Amino acid sequence: MTNRFFTALVFIGAGLLSVVCTTVQSTPPVVAGCMTWEQQQSSGAAQRLGGSIQLLSPELARIVGVQDMGTARTPTGLASVQAEIYNCTDVDVVVLMRTRFSGDRGQSEPPSAWKTVFLPPRGQAVYGESAVSQSTRRVAVDIHDANREQTQWQQGQSYRAPMQSPAGIR
Repeated sequence: MTNRFFTALVFIGAGLLSVVCTTVQSTPPVVAGCMTWEQQQSSGAAQRLGGSIQLLSPELARIVGVQDMGTARTPTGLASVQAEIYNCTDVDVVVLMRTRFSGDRGQSEPPSAWKTVFLPPRGQAVYGESAVSQSTRRVAVDIHDANREQTQWQQGQSYRAPMQSPAGIR
């Protein structure tokens, strides 16, 4: 009886292992003729963006590209950025994007919140953000794969959130 029980467990374990192994997602194939970020960097095409875009996932750099990135001033004089990103695959891709702001003396304000951007198969999307500080002179855009685990917090760190009501709200 014990031998049959052990044999059954081995078969169940092997079955579970095959299910786990078959659900591993691989990087989707790229459409021919579509220049990915990885190719843009190796060909020097990414240099025209001034090095102000960072793809934080090597897998993502193999399947998306950046069409353009531009900065301007809003009518109130604040810095703004727009980046156009495209999908080189036949599957949906979801990315997280944020902007880092700097001035003459380093960081002028905290990075923006991560925004979710959906890229349909062979599609593109435009991401935009504006600064809130007049001292912002430069911006950089971070792009991360939303399908992978990502956190902006340091592992092992804890943060205390004070329980205060916002000014003017009672």
